[in-house]
Amino acid sequence: MNKRFILTLISSPVLFTSMLSMVMMGRPAHASQTVDTAGTHESCVMSPHSAIPNKVCIQVSNTPLGVAKETMQVAQADTNSPKELEFSDAESDLAIKLFGCDCPVCINAARQLNGSAPLPV
Repeated sequence: MNKRFILTLISSPVLFTSMLSMVMMGRPAHASQTVDTAGTHESCVMSPHSAIPNKVCIQVSNTPLGVAKETMQVAQADTNSPKELEFSDAESDLAIKLFGCDCPVCINAARQLNGSAPLPV
């Protein structure tokens, strides 16, 4: 009789989930911290941006200064043919009237209110 009562209690979903949660709380998961020995570390230095001498923490590279890094090439935009937005004066005036400016976002919003297609960006 006693074993049957315990079996009934264990098979109850509420009691089963509470027992399972108690077992899981005994072994909580912990994330380990990663250590990057070759990357950067924090260092406290005097702040150059403050009138009052304050110390701030900055990230400092662990690599020696003598090591040359790869040069990065930046792609230059074609300035010979800048793209111009095509919109009418009426659309510009409507955007200024509604939103106070005629930037492309405001002009697109004004065009959307009129049922027109937005400007290509």
